[in-house]
Amino acid sequence: MMKKILWLCPLLLLMLAVIGCDDKSKDDDTTLGGQLSQTTWASEVEKYPFLANFPAYDGELENHRYSETMGMLQYIIMDYNCEESLKTNYCDKLTAAGFVDENGYGIYKKTTTEYQLTVSVSYTGGTLALSLSANPLN
Repeated sequence: MMKKILWLCPLLLLMLAVIGCDDKSKDDDTTLGGQLSQTTWASEVEKYPFLANFPAYDGELENHRYSETMGMLQYIIMDYNCEESLKTNYCDKLTAAGFVDENGYGIYKKTTTEYQLTVSVSYTGGTLALSLSANPLN
């Protein structure tokens, strides 16, 4: 039994070493739908026109993801290592654009002629998370 364990340990270490080696010719971001590529707000609005209904985000767009589920459009931004003032400034922009945080929980809502818009804002430990959602009215 002990001999089997002694053979198993080096085998597991070898497997971890092989699996852990990164093939630099592969682009991990491509398999993630481009969500790790750095981009600008303007280029994202061009790709996803519903974002024009939200105030421009001034922080870094390094980790972002778009999805469409049952007709609802959603764009999520995770901004790491940022100051809380970025959250405060974006919340001020939302209020100025007519969004309302009805319950004070960081969930802002607004209705346009096309969409029911919702923005969820959360800041914890230097990370700002934004979820921008547009639910078509038709």
